[in-house]
Amino acid sequence: MPRIPIIGVALVLAPLGAIACRDSAPPTSASPDRPLGNAPSLTLGSGVTPTIIARGNLGAFHVQSKFQGYDLELKTHDETDVQVRSAIAAPGSYSGWHTHPGPVILVIKTGALTIYDASDPDCRATVHTAGTAFFEGTTPHNVRNEGAVAVEYGTVYFVPAGGPTRIEADFPPNCPP
Repeated sequence: MPRIPIIGVALVLAPLGAIACRDSAPPTSASPDRPLGNAPSLTLGSGVTPTIIARGNLGAFHVQSKFQGYDLELKTHDETDVQVRSAIAAPGSYSGWHTHPGPVILVIKTGALTIYDASDPDCRATVHTAGTAFFEGTTPHNVRNEGAVAVEYGTVYFVPAGGPTRIEADFPPNCPP
């Protein structure tokens, strides 16, 4: 009896596995008012158009800069990728609840973004306007454009080499919908 090549078996079984594992329930859309799914209660973002400008590896680094009384230090012990991105957030858009594996710097060019951070027991809104910058980090947060105009902003991500820039997070019970 001839042996069936392993590749042939894989070509037959892979589509069958995909069909068997397919979720037959219709997809549900998320919004800030309605988390997606039952458990975990994730909220996907909506209305944000990102453009990756570049990503590169810095390795492990320690940089100090001292100039006319200005003192800055950046340091990591691990291989680190840096990603630079621009984005436009439409009025009413939101990022969905998420975290990052390292610090992220956001710089607002036009408009205003409102951030809700789950580490604040009251999850108060913090508004950042054009010309300001702020950090996002490893605690769950949701960024919204609650204004009437599009927001243009840039981001710089510091993440583990080869790692993701974003990690989805559960909808926190202490924050507003």
